[in-house]
Amino acid sequence: MTEQSDTLVKLIHDAAGRVGPVDGIDGEAMARRAIRHERTRRGVLGGAVAVALVALGTVGTVWFVERPALPAFLPWVHDSSDVTEVRSDGLVFEVPGDYEEFNPVGDPMWGPDPVIPGELDMESLPSAESWVAVEPGDGVPLVGEQVGNPVVETEVPGAVAARYSWYTADSAARPLAGEGSGDAGDFVGELDVELGDGTVVRVTMNLHDDATPRATFERFVDTVRADEEYDGPETLPMIPQEDLPLLETGEVPASWRQAEFHGLEYAAPGDWTTVGSQGANPGDAVHIKRPDGKVDLRIELTDHLMYLDNAQMAAEYAEMGEDLPYYRFDLADADVSQVRIERFDGEYQAYIEVRRAGGRGYMVNLFGRPGAGNLDDDLAAVLGSLGLTAASAEGPTPYDDLDLADPMLQDPPSGWEPVTFEGLDLRLPQELKSEDGTWGVWSSRSADAWEELSIGLWEMEAHEQPIDLDANGYRYEPPGTSRGVVTVGTDTETGEPLFQGHATFYLTVDGRQAFEVGYGGAGATEERWWQILASLDAAGLTVS
Repeated sequence: MTEQSDTLVKLIHDAAGRVGPVDGIDGEAMARRAIRHERTRRGVLGGAVAVALVALGTVGTVWFVERPALPAFLPWVHDSSDVTEVRSDGLVFEVPGDYEEFNPVGDPMWGPDPVIPGELDMESLPSAESWVAVEPGDGVPLVGEQVGNPVVETEVPGAVAARYSWYTADSAARPLAGEGSGDAGDFVGELDVELGDGTVVRVTMNLHDDATPRATFERFVDTVRADEEYDGPETLPMIPQEDLPLLETGEVPASWRQAEFHGLEYAAPGDWTTVGSQGANPGDAVHIKRPDGKVDLRIELTDHLMYLDNAQMAAEYAEMGEDLPYYRFDLADADVSQVRIERFDGEYQAYIEVRRAGGRGYMVNLFGRPGAGNLDDDLAAVLGSLGLTAASAEGPTPYDDLDLADPMLQDPPSGWEPVTFEGLDLRLPQELKSEDGTWGVWSSRSADAWEELSIGLWEMEAHEQPIDLDANGYRYEPPGTSRGVVTVGTDTETGEPLFQGHATFYLTVDGRQAFEVGYGGAGATEERWWQILASLDAAGLTVS
């Protein structure tokens, strides 16, 4: 791929780092660590997002369709004499007698003779074909309901209410078990059960190569009942922030540059280079690099601080007698000010979380690559530089309060060519072409004034977090979309200022179907960006 292509793909990859339940700023690093240390619930099912983010570095379009890597098993029959009664999350149900429970990183699942590798490779997980899983419900509609299949109200003994639905590779228009086994007969059934205390538990059965999968699933549903002996989930008490070990902050060297980011004061070494646009409206993130490129400091606004999950995991570390990688530090006017420090494979990662009491939340991440050296002193100085101004109490800008993009939109020139991509209509300059092997990417061949536009389609599984729109930018809703945010900026990472535009649009209000458009290059201009956006029509687009 050309240098131009590499640049824009990286921009999209960076944007994808803001998507989904995976927080942090290094998608590859997070993917490597997700299996090693995340002991929170839903780790198995949520881990697919990390796989998809890693894949984004090499393809223009990502589909969130990966499933957990589990051994395949034959569909079971209810009248079998060899069955085992199991309990999980307040439910009792039957599985075949040779099924074993296994829980590699998250919610319980069942299958015969499970073989769980000691270290899962997130980049080469085999596709699962059949499995049964239980997870806490999170209010997300059944996927079958979302794709238009019937929802059946049923009775589960001892439960307040229960409902189920199903979907297949045909009805969902996507392979359910990944690229390795995308047969049209793949079937997933989901049952939501509301218990007496109001909690909802979702039971999922995936079947592959079953001649009557719906009947098999409904026989399974018939075995489910509420567990009268259930006393609630077994959880360790969270460690409050005040009980975490105190990490002393350091003095800020005189050579460091002071700055402010949406109400958060910070400082960085004077010789470190700012990447991207840092004008009057720097957007929702700041990226600074050490001259040798081995250390990154990134700051971003966030509504999804992980401090509660960190407190839970800190309790688990303490129970196992391991040293806590979690620390608190003093920061005036903050109700959250903590940091998680990890060192592995020669890398140094510090995840700092800050929240103004009643106001904005921030993530400040200091990452060092192998050879970067010990960054403890740098971390202490960064922590010592942090402060909260009055602007930190304002909170993020509501979507409806964003400035409308309409005044900036311009009709594209008459000579631009119509383009259709998966049902998305737009117009592009004639010099932008899509070559074989660059699906979803259009680029010019001019060495001095190159441009590149890329479109990414997104579809989230029901168990994954919806896509979040940027907190800053212009509000825009082209035909066929329900919400959208457009940003403009300048990228300087290549050594010269390059225009950079990015837009995220929801096709569905819940944010589970969306598409992204990225545009940039030495010949890219803000005028062309608004002209491209004005031509968008997503009325015929579906990501499935």
